[in-house]
Amino acid sequence: MSLVRDTVRGALWTVLAGVGSRLVGLVGTLIVTRYVGPADYGEVTVAAVLTMSANQLSTVGLGQYLVSRPKADPVAAFHAATFHVSLGVVALSVLLGVGPRLGIVLDVPKMAQYLPGLALGALLDRIAFVPERVLVRDLRFGIVSASRTVGELAYASVCVGLAATGWGASAIVMGNVVRSLMRLAALLPAVNRRDWLQPCRLSVRKTREMLAFGVPIALASLCSFASRRWDNLLVSRLFGPGPTGMYNLAYNLADIPAIHVGEQVGDVLLPSFARMEAGRRPAALVRSVSLLALVVFPMAIGLGAVAPVLIASVLGPAWRPIGPMLVILSALSVTRPIGWMAASYLQARSSPGAILGLEVMKLSVLVVSIAALGARGPLWTCVAVGVTFGVHAVASLWVIQRRDSVSLGLLFGNLVRVLLACIPMVGAVLAGQFVICGVYGARPAAGLVAEVTMGALAYVPSALLLAPTIARDLVARVVDAARPSLPEHGLLPAKKAP
Repeated sequence: MSLVRDTVRGALWTVLAGVGSRLVGLVGTLIVTRYVGPADYGEVTVAAVLTMSANQLSTVGLGQYLVSRPKADPVAAFHAATFHVSLGVVALSVLLGVGPRLGIVLDVPKMAQYLPGLALGALLDRIAFVPERVLVRDLRFGIVSASRTVGELAYASVCVGLAATGWGASAIVMGNVVRSLMRLAALLPAVNRRDWLQPCRLSVRKTREMLAFGVPIALASLCSFASRRWDNLLVSRLFGPGPTGMYNLAYNLADIPAIHVGEQVGDVLLPSFARMEAGRRPAALVRSVSLLALVVFPMAIGLGAVAPVLIASVLGPAWRPIGPMLVILSALSVTRPIGWMAASYLQARSSPGAILGLEVMKLSVLVVSIAALGARGPLWTCVAVGVTFGVHAVASLWVIQRRDSVSLGLLFGNLVRVLLACIPMVGAVLAGQFVICGVYGARPAAGLVAEVTMGALAYVPSALLLAPTIARDLVARVVDAARPSLPEHGLLPAKKAP
């Protein structure tokens, strides 16, 4: 099977499983909000961000080393597993010690009670990390997707069940633990133990080689994580746990297109880019970003368009203020996946320094933007986030263009065509709001179904009309991936005959 078809099938596996599992987790989270108020949700949010921060601070990029080295031997995998788990134990232990003081500083004094369970879940994830990276390196995306789906199903079931019986925010903690445990149980049998856990002598030379590549990537990942998560800590400090809970829920809803489509595709493209000839990568990037935009842009823009009715139909009155936040934050899902795919490209190109520079720039822009705008209120914090990810996406593409002469004119032209195709969709959604909810006074849930249906029916013909080449290309790639065997003609232009 060709690399192209492997890539497309891998993307389909991860995207479909990611979206499906995320929808399950999302439904569970929305049901939990019926039992957990914004303040308690804000407390557990801060505890989760601190746990993830400790996890991220103790990561040194060894997983990325494995994925970007298709021929890495089991010795490298054993080094990665040993250091990754050991550093995680140290970092999480420190967090448990200083957690109560951090809760006071961030104005969430009850936060520390949630840390032990969240730390256990994070440790289970660290054990599963290297086996998962080995599967990704070997293009075995179906197993990875299945493990994530199983985890999300377990998370939703446990959260809803325990919240309904009075566990409060602790139900979310237990849901995280069970999710991590189920993912670990699904991944371990799928990987030969000798491929990652065959004991060997830890080598200084091998460690230096891995760290030389991994540390810049890890620092870039830390900056990326901080730009996505530490805004919650700033909101908690500025406005308290209630607004933090609402802001985090709005962010997570807006992030669905970026995380479960854009970043999933980026995960697939990293090992695929790593296997490509260098001269073929620029064309692959342009084509991949264009195809991704055709899927992600309508999801993100459509989510913002239906936000008011969505919130009214699924959340209780205490959560209604997140509607305007969701409208603004949906903008980040338009631009964020572009930056993620650019990072995958630069990793495959062995340019960790460029990734680090871009992530430091993004974090700096976020801090400055929140300092300048965020103090005015949570909605201005949402604006600062949207601006930051837009700047990062443009800067990432500019860096690649300077290094590899990627055709940005062609790429931006494709992105503009896709954006134009979204305009009729938004018009259809707004018309649906006016007719279904305004004229006929239908319930919000019925209005939401009508808006989504009308928007989808409007987008398909407008995409075929305004971005015909990209739309036909996407259909052809999906059809080709479903066929048993065809000549390679996918994301890349075919090689010329000698």
